[in-house]
Amino acid sequence: MKPLFWVWKWPITTYPLLLLLGILAGSTAFAGLGKKRWGLEKALDALLWSLIGGIAFGRVGFVLTNLEYFSESPKEAWQFWKGGLAFSFALAGGLLALFIFSRFQKVSLAELLDLASLSVLLAQALGWWACYTAGLAYGKEWKGPLALFLPDVYGVKAYRFPVQLAEALWSALLFLILLVIYWRANKAGNIFLAYAIGYLPFDFFLRFLRGDVMGVIGPLEPGQLSVALVLIALLLLRFICPKSSSGR
Repeated sequence: MKPLFWVWKWPITTYPLLLLLGILAGSTAFAGLGKKRWGLEKALDALLWSLIGGIAFGRVGFVLTNLEYFSESPKEAWQFWKGGLAFSFALAGGLLALFIFSRFQKVSLAELLDLASLSVLLAQALGWWACYTAGLAYGKEWKGPLALFLPDVYGVKAYRFPVQLAEALWSALLFLILLVIYWRANKAGNIFLAYAIGYLPFDFFLRFLRGDVMGVIGPLEPGQLSVALVLIALLLLRFICPKSSSGR
């Protein structure tokens, strides 16, 4: 991929730029909405916890699922900006960090999860667009409806199902829908629940159209198994939120 520009000796390509914009957009949304609930300082603290947990778990998950490659190139294991965060691991890590933060800071877990859901959707939309520009998470060869002439990560072009574009567009649309719902007098935790139900099953089934994964249990692959486990955990977590967090 040709660089868009250079910063000193480092080439800046579309992928890390869009990834950074996604993180900044999601972070801004979280901090802006959280400021009205708990003040800017506490909102930024929660944001920092979730970012550290999400990036750390996401990278660990990516390395574990590509262990053969990283065993030969161990120095690249920590270079996440070059591509490689396992979504379900990152989501689990960020939510675990917020769970711990809510216990230490006595903040409503349901409200934290609502803001995290909105922020993650916004970051996802740009993150999937970044994957599209780099050929990551590419779709399998496809001759049915919506097929586009797209490259894989190696630059090999073929008519493929546009997985990255479908993920990006659905994330953006779901963000707008849930943002409208959020601004109404809505029970705390419902946005988070809507995210879990509205996005994770979509991602699970769309992975059947991915061209960069292999099944490990029947037709399933590691990402689908982890997404399913995260969905179950999220639904359980939604119903163990304290009753005191039932309203905003």
